[in-house]
Amino acid sequence: MDRRELIRKMLLISCTGFGKVPQILQYSALKKFKNFGLQLSTIATAMAEDLPGTLEEVAKIGYLQVEFSALGFLGHDVLKVKDILMRNKLSAPVGRVAFKVPPDFMSMPRDRQMQFFSTQASLDSLKDRIELSLSECKVMGQKILIIPAIMPHNFTDLDKIKKMIAQLKESGKRCRDAGILLGYHNHNWEFNEVGGTIPYEMMLQELDPDLFTFQLDTYWVRKAERIPGEMLAEYPGRFITCHLKDIDQEGDFEDVGFGEIDFSAFIKKATDQGAKYFFVERDTSEDPFLSIKRSYEFLKNMKY
Repeated sequence: MDRRELIRKMLLISCTGFGKVPQILQYSALKKFKNFGLQLSTIATAMAEDLPGTLEEVAKIGYLQVEFSALGFLGHDVLKVKDILMRNKLSAPVGRVAFKVPPDFMSMPRDRQMQFFSTQASLDSLKDRIELSLSECKVMGQKILIIPAIMPHNFTDLDKIKKMIAQLKESGKRCRDAGILLGYHNHNWEFNEVGGTIPYEMMLQELDPDLFTFQLDTYWVRKAERIPGEMLAEYPGRFITCHLKDIDQEGDFEDVGFGEIDFSAFIKKATDQGAKYFFVERDTSEDPFLSIKRSYEFLKNMKY
């Protein structure tokens, strides 16, 4: 041990009396959170009306990364979208298995939108949608591809769940052969017990980490009465990407940092277990642009 290190350790001991690090030194070791982006579903209506202009506004707020929603590129050519991102100094490191939506989708009531997803998000169509998304991932230079959801009716009995997992294994191998890691984004319905088994835990246990990753959504984990940080600790290394989504006391959506979730503690655990990509998201908001600005400012100033 050199003289400088010896003096430092003696100082720490003398300041505390019991060898604990002084609070001021503890805080000095905290880091600012810089590696986060925006899930564009938060501003889906604006994206549908003016994709180039909306991405420009996102960049002006300060976001450096985005993740496209289950609506994909909203009819725009992938090369055009890539060019728009580059012009705004934005990256989209994580791909999404998207749906082909009708032109009037954004004007539909939410119940009709969910009905559309339930018919389109079948296991039969998933393989084809993954195949289409793989080609888009290659153009965008993405190495991770996330399935945004598999509808609740696929999680109602063990036979359906086993069939789904078998199909995900097959798709995971196809993606691995293309140099891309397939993953799944949770909601709360995957945590409903079926035959003494929690489907989401079954997926985590049976899907090989070399073939499959997971995107943890903090809101939906809390909605399922689980603690996001405990999920990370129980399955370390399985969550390369996370959605940062807050929840209020009534269980509704809230801007990141203004609800019940301790994001400083969560980010610390997430990065420790290997998470690399984080995206702000709020499913519904009266003022989506205000929400993404408030969330950005909170995270920009947060330390962990």
